[in-house]
Amino acid sequence: MNLLEILKNQLTSGNTLGTISSFLGESPAATTSGLGAILPTVLGSVISKGSTTEGASSLLNMIKSGGHDGSILDSFGSILGGGGSNASSLLSSGGGLISSLLGDKVGGIVNLISSMSGLKSGSATSLLSMAAPLVMGLIGKNSVGQGASGLMSMLAGQSDFVKAALPSGISNLMGFGNVGGAAKAAVSQAAAKVEEAKSSTGSFLPYILGAAVLLGGILAYRSCSTPAVDVAETKQAVKATADTMMSKASDAMGAIATTFKAALPGGATFEAPKGSLEEKVVTFIESKDTISKNLWFDFDRLLFETGKATLKPESAEQLKNVAAIMKAYPKVKIKIGGYTDNVGKAAFNLKLSGDRAKNVMAELVKLGTEAPRMEAEGYGDQHPVASNDTEEGKTKNRRISISLRAK
Repeated sequence: MNLLEILKNQLTSGNTLGTISSFLGESPAATTSGLGAILPTVLGSVISKGSTTEGASSLLNMIKSGGHDGSILDSFGSILGGGGSNASSLLSSGGGLISSLLGDKVGGIVNLISSMSGLKSGSATSLLSMAAPLVMGLIGKNSVGQGASGLMSMLAGQSDFVKAALPSGISNLMGFGNVGGAAKAAVSQAAAKVEEAKSSTGSFLPYILGAAVLLGGILAYRSCSTPAVDVAETKQAVKATADTMMSKASDAMGAIATTFKAALPGGATFEAPKGSLEEKVVTFIESKDTISKNLWFDFDRLLFETGKATLKPESAEQLKNVAAIMKAYPKVKIKIGGYTDNVGKAAFNLKLSGDRAKNVMAELVKLGTEAPRMEAEGYGDQHPVASNDTEEGKTKNRRISISLRAK
């Protein structure tokens, strides 16, 4: 999931871009250019803040206290278009978020955005304030039920998209050279600790139980040889230690749960996000489930140039993984399907979806998959999986999918 792409599509499609440009008194071209710098800047600052457990907990509190549940994504156009107090309230709350996220660098960021986009300084400031609630809303919507470790992992997964989109001047000013690196390192370290604990104890339970027995023995000893006040203090210390141990174990297991590790026939291995297309396809291939032409698995990390069939570089990892799966299971045959939303002419969408599916197939051929084992077809806006009445639904309908035809 590319949060930047979702936000970009949300703000530049339909009448939304015109509404924003009209509100600012700027041209659509300058507004689009400004958004191209502002969205990764805001998301990058959130990633940096959420790169530690303490920072991620603070973000969760900001999301909860600010009511950033994603509802603004559907109401943004009407809030801005209506003007008046609602628009003023949006800019005010967004300005507070920007101050919290960017601190004393706001002025420098505004100057850079203004110079590279052609926006007036006041417009760049307003656009920053508009973007902040949208970014927080989308993050809040996709982090429901997650703790600090889950939010850290989700944000770390966005760092490569941000790095690719950030203008170098802003990246240098904000110190975003390693944006997301701390969170990724924390997740990797947590995963290593879990594996270490598993290899030595088989699970966390014996480790925790052993610690509990040891702490219980200390408590029993203290209760027989020290005043009552010391016993109470010891109980508090025991509880604090146990809570810390359980929290660290939970965080570590949460980090592990976000990754699918594939060990394929022939010795090939790779890692992918939990719940990704790769996990679903490998699981289905190795199961006894029968082939169905109605069963499709959606790519979740393929990106195309807007309105084109050109694959973006960020798509390479998932394509490489799929090619590895095809090599490991030589009997597998697939059909690649391309789909669009219902925006634009049906004939154009049908051709675009077909070209995208064929380009995916061509990339897999380049990676060593035999062409006769694959076919590709575009379906345009047919077979939607969500409503085209919302931007989120349209994003889901713009997809490339795989159907297994033999295994």
